[in-house]
Amino acid sequence: MSFISKLNRIIKSIKAFKETYKFGGFNEINITTIENKDLLKGKRILITGGGSGIGLSMAKKFISQGANVLISGRNEDKLKNVIDSLSNKRLSYIVWDVTETNLCDVKILEANNLLGGDVDILINNAGLQPKAFFPNVTEEEWIRIYETNSKGTFFLCQAICKYWKANKSSNYRKIINISSQGGFVGATYPYRMTKWDVCGLTQGLGLAMAPYGILVNGIAPGVVKTEMQAFSLKQGNNTFCNQNLLNRVQLPDEIADFASFMISDACNFMVGQTILVDGGYSLK
Repeated sequence: MSFISKLNRIIKSIKAFKETYKFGGFNEINITTIENKDLLKGKRILITGGGSGIGLSMAKKFISQGANVLISGRNEDKLKNVIDSLSNKRLSYIVWDVTETNLCDVKILEANNLLGGDVDILINNAGLQPKAFFPNVTEEEWIRIYETNSKGTFFLCQAICKYWKANKSSNYRKIINISSQGGFVGATYPYRMTKWDVCGLTQGLGLAMAPYGILVNGIAPGVVKTEMQAFSLKQGNNTFCNQNLLNRVQLPDEIADFASFMISDACNFMVGQTILVDGGYSLK
């Protein structure tokens, strides 16, 4: 072994020791992303909560694979910043608070206009993180979480399914509902309970909508390196996390890659399934 190689190993060991002392462990990962510029060519995709985190990673992936993507959210400044930073003619935005369920029909028509044709894929990604846990959950906290995570998802699914049934297509339409590993374990607070809701809705809609060419499935991520998991950002490149069998957090790009497969025509025989991508958390 060369001197340089030995030195690099020593430096890495010292770094791992420091990180372990500071955060309880050390882990670094490298991932390989799926590259196929035409995989989603011509797809028109609406992503709720697309201004950051998993939603933004999916938007980047989808436009790189040929799709036209519309991101939505409540904060117009955040959405504009995304549009400016990515500067891609196939990416646009719409200000849309999914809790305003009375606007669903109008917003769907607006989305169609911005995309240059009917939305044919909906990613229900908008969601709020918990601020309180059992036994300290207030009614206000319950309503805040349920309005976005459960009610917003349900009524948008209902509105777009009605639209699609009235405006048929020869191609499959798809809905992907983003749940959570928390939707597969015991729940004592609103966030996890809404994720149970989303899993149940995905299965029910999958059964009801498949005969109309509408394929409904879901993804249940584990602990993802986003603003919702503030500790993971503080750790920088250290991806250590002791909550799953792999002892690491998941990168948003890993969810985006998986989602691109699910909405592509390579995945047209899956119905009503929520796929756990949680590093084995739910097996513990």
